Amino acid sequence: MIEIRIHGRGGQGGVTAAELLAQAAISEGNYAQGFPSFGPERRGAPVTAYIRMSTEKFHLREPIDSPDVVVVMDASLIDMVNVFEGMKAGGTLIINASDNMTARLQEIATGQSINLARVDASAIALEVLGVPITNTAIIGAIVKATGMCDISSLEQPIEKRFGRLAPKNSAAMQEAFAKTTIFGDASVDNTVEEEPYSIDALYSYKDLEIGAEITEPGSSEKFETGNWRTSGKPVTDFEKCIQCGFCWLLCPDIAYSKNDEGYYNWDGRYCKGCAICVVECPKNAIEMRGEMS
Repeated sequence: MIEIRIHGRGGQGGVTAAELLAQAAISEGNYAQGFPSFGPERRGAPVTAYIRMSTEKFHLREPIDSPDVVVVMDASLIDMVNVFEGMKAGGTLIINASDNMTARLQEIATGQSINLARVDASAIALEVLGVPITNTAIIGAIVKATGMCDISSLEQPIEKRFGRLAPKNSAAMQEAFAKTTIFGDASVDNTVEEEPYSIDALYSYKDLEIGAEITEPGSSEKFETGNWRTSGKPVTDFEKCIQCGFCWLLCPDIAYSKNDEGYYNWDGRYCKGCAICVVECPKNAIEMRGEMS
């Protein structure tokens, strides 16, 4: 398994880069995720995105705390964010930086016991795209440094994402791939070490279109998420209930439905046990109890 953490700024396209790389890896028959973690959602604010990819099935969903690879889309972030936090010894730093930063970056890499891959993605983006949006350029560097997928596998995701601008974005990626300089051995072990738990998905990833579009309205009712519940279940005292419907209105999983008498029945197939209904009931008519009560 390879786990990649991307550090960028809002507007640079780090989240898009993660999604496109995951799509490319999936198209080659691998298992992959690309997902973001936002702080303040404004242009220029630090943004983190994650990529997890393996040739074998996995069920991890949490953010990546111990990455094999760290990608820095703006070199100034090194002085603002601890981009090396949790990074594995012998991992690889891929950074968008100009030539004159090479000496400093090599010193940092030696001190952190990691490898280094550098590309001036900003210059490439300005030259090819005319804007300082470095996502497709940094994709080229990631593929060059990690070999996580074939660069040709990104052509279709880029075309789908960028439409008429796809040729320029593809060109930026190809140029960055060619110009990325690698210092040290950037190879990554792609073996899955452990499987903490297993959940069978409703559909295999091979049966879904890339992009996660909802193609079947109302299909969420097929996902009976009640087996996620670990904190007990809500139980209503109908003698206190005033039929206000707050439980039905505020339940994030639509686990309540109105019956013929005007009261609201709980459906354990969907309830995750969040207890919002308990907190919001104006008459304290709902309480959490153990599953067997």
